[in-house]
Amino acid sequence: MSSIRLLSSGQGLPWEMLVDLVGADRGCLPRVTLRDRIKVVLIHDLPSPAASILKQCMLSGGADALVHREVLTCRIERSKSVVFGTPAALSRGCDSLRNQPFGLDAVSREIRKNITANPGPDVLSIGGRELTYSDTPLIMGILNITPDSFSDGGSYSSPEEAANRAVAMEKAGAHIIDIGGESTRPGSKAISAKEQQLRVLPVINAIRKLSSIPISIDTCIPEVAEAAVNAGANMINSINAMETQGMTEFAVSQELPVVLMHMKGSPETMQTKPFYGDAPDEIGHYLLSRVESIAKAGLPREKIIVDPGIGFGKRLEDNIALIHSLEWIGILTGCKVLLGHSRKSFLKNLTGINQAAQRDSVSHLVTATVRGADIVRVHDVPGTVAALKVSSALRRSL
Repeated sequence: MSSIRLLSSGQGLPWEMLVDLVGADRGCLPRVTLRDRIKVVLIHDLPSPAASILKQCMLSGGADALVHREVLTCRIERSKSVVFGTPAALSRGCDSLRNQPFGLDAVSREIRKNITANPGPDVLSIGGRELTYSDTPLIMGILNITPDSFSDGGSYSSPEEAANRAVAMEKAGAHIIDIGGESTRPGSKAISAKEQQLRVLPVINAIRKLSSIPISIDTCIPEVAEAAVNAGANMINSINAMETQGMTEFAVSQELPVVLMHMKGSPETMQTKPFYGDAPDEIGHYLLSRVESIAKAGLPREKIIVDPGIGFGKRLEDNIALIHSLEWIGILTGCKVLLGHSRKSFLKNLTGINQAAQRDSVSHLVTATVRGADIVRVHDVPGTVAALKVSSALRRSL
């Protein structure tokens, strides 16, 4: 009797390996990968007749759609819809939506956009290096030069000690070192540009004596960014999405890669009863507006990275929803996505681990399982590298 075993229940498969295993023609790969796993798309605010047509068109293609139970009776005027199916089935459903009324032709185009992988740039050009994006995210190692950061404030007694820490992270597998001289933990107060420079510049100079690894400067102040770049930094990580006057102009003039992060309010106030109607939608479209503004100012889109700002003015449910939405945020903005989840307080709320430095294990769990992160910003680089090696091996094996 033939041996039969289940290989997948919807979590994806290493199709190249399977094709080679059975001796099939590799030309079938584009076709079979479209049948790999279902995609789920949320659609807001459809007229009830449109929602009804949408469901029928999706069913005709082998997909499906959830709509409000009163759509058929028209007792409600508008409905949300959840459309789901394999990419191939959804594509057939979109074919049926062509030329339908109520704007459904435009809806079909947006569905296609959301189910198509967002390739974006292949590499990040930074500091004379070409960092290649792959299915394993790039690693940004955190180096906080502050006395009061939430998990590692006051860790380094000298610039040389901090530089040695940076080199150790590079040897462990970090692609970028992110240096910040101002704590942005909830409730923290802003410090002056002069104080930030006194903290970060000696460390950047010390690192540059030992390594050419790309350095990101974590600041919202243009003067700090400029001084850091002159000292050897290669990237700006901005928690207010470059909204400070003069920051965009400086980044464009230097053609620097930038990280645009979403934050509600300021670090001092951001956790004071934050609220969103739909956090991924609101934050995703905010980031899109910032990307478009900065691209219009002259910075190539491939140099722009977006960060939804986990823990920066977010509730637990917002953080979880954003982590689930990273892939969509990349599709919406057309940019690579950075995830800064390491040791954050939402992990304390989920696990009960009060000490931030003890949350690395759950940080690694998120890193290994999340989809859509192109860069992860982490404290524990060796642990992150190990977690990614295991998750990559599991994805590629039978």
